[in-house]
Amino acid sequence: MIALAAVLSVATLIGRVSEDLLAILEGGAVAGIGVLTQPAGTTVLPYLVVPMLVGATAARMPGLVRVLVAEALVAAVAWWPVNGRPTLSQTRPLLLWLGAALLVGLVVVLLQRRLESRSDTGSYRDAIALIEQLDALSGRLSGGLDPVALAEELMAEADLFVTVQQAAVFTRTPVGTVAPLRYSTFSAPQAFVGLDDFVENCWRSDRPLIRENVAGVPVRTGTRTVGVLTLDLPRPADHRSLLRLQEALGGLALQLHAALLFDSVRAHATSEERNRLAREVHDGVAQDVASLGYMVDGLSAAATTDDQREQLVALRREVTRVVAELRASVYDLRNEMRAGQGLGQGVSAFARQIGSRSDLTVHVRLDEGATRLRPHVEAELLRIAQEAMNNARKHSGGSNLWVSCTVRPPYAEIEVIDDGVGLQPGRHDSHGLRIMRERAEGIGARLEVANRTGDTSGTQLRVRLGRPAGTT
Repeated sequence: MIALAAVLSVATLIGRVSEDLLAILEGGAVAGIGVLTQPAGTTVLPYLVVPMLVGATAARMPGLVRVLVAEALVAAVAWWPVNGRPTLSQTRPLLLWLGAALLVGLVVVLLQRRLESRSDTGSYRDAIALIEQLDALSGRLSGGLDPVALAEELMAEADLFVTVQQAAVFTRTPVGTVAPLRYSTFSAPQAFVGLDDFVENCWRSDRPLIRENVAGVPVRTGTRTVGVLTLDLPRPADHRSLLRLQEALGGLALQLHAALLFDSVRAHATSEERNRLAREVHDGVAQDVASLGYMVDGLSAAATTDDQREQLVALRREVTRVVAELRASVYDLRNEMRAGQGLGQGVSAFARQIGSRSDLTVHVRLDEGATRLRPHVEAELLRIAQEAMNNARKHSGGSNLWVSCTVRPPYAEIEVIDDGVGLQPGRHDSHGLRIMRERAEGIGARLEVANRTGDTSGTQLRVRLGRPAGTT
């Protein structure tokens, strides 16, 4: 029996026999041996449970049934030649152990079904529980959930331990690289150019590192690094002062970690909702309006007077315009900052799209360095630029659109200019400009919208974040 089990187990391991077939063979073997060696074979019958258990685990209810049939069939075939006509007293042990094995197999099948049904909704239940906890806690977080504000607190804390000329806080981006979260006020970002390797070494270290007049302090929550506070110092720092600073940053590190996680969840949820809306518009309203256009075409073909045809042609043009607007809205919803794509690239791609679906001649100027803004800031600036370009396409009536984008973190500026009719009185149900202002205020940027000055007509929109290097 042991030798047979060993042979079958080895066959299963090398892939020659499936677990389901193994259970059938073992079940038949146990039943045959138990019957052929009666009455001593009664001690073998408890092993009938094992094949049932394996069959139920490997193939659910069908596997359990196959093993049960194999065991019962082999036991019946082997009984007659050896023991003759069976009696109840002779077969009672066999029937009892077959029943026990069947019961164990049924329990396994039921447990598997229960676990499978729970697994479909288990992740959602866990998500609901976590979101409820976050909702309950967010109102009690004294430090808030703004990563930028917390980065400023980290830099302010550094001033209490060492003399700092400039500072920056670096964190991980979704693609795994380190990027500046915030620079100190009036800092020159050029001072931190070329420090990527140094910041990476600081991230992997659990102690502050020093390179000439630059110090890197890992911001850690116990055993996890959530950021690196990089300091530009007037002279090499005392290592003990940096250690005391790192210890003092422990509480802010926890707050920063929570804020970064919340920011990531919010960004993911926003992206998922935008994609869902894009699908709904494309598969629902856009298709319905397109179908309406085909109906108008049919009516035009059946029109009996020139006046009817003219009205239906005008209606068809309007339906085509609405379909184009809906498709543009789908594109806007799906057009997001992709991994490895900077703000300038995103603005340029959208400007090309505007040029391809309108009569505007689009002129684009980019000035973008290797250093990136925070993903949330880039996304908000891109949405403002998209809305400005869409407004020019829909309402300006102009021939040209000039788009410029300058990104020199922490400074960024986007300008959208057209040569159309200029600003018109706003409708009471128009929210575009208000939403752009809200987006700008949310990231600390300034939005300016005005008519072009001088002899030129048109509208000029500028959104500016921070100050250019070298200005005060």
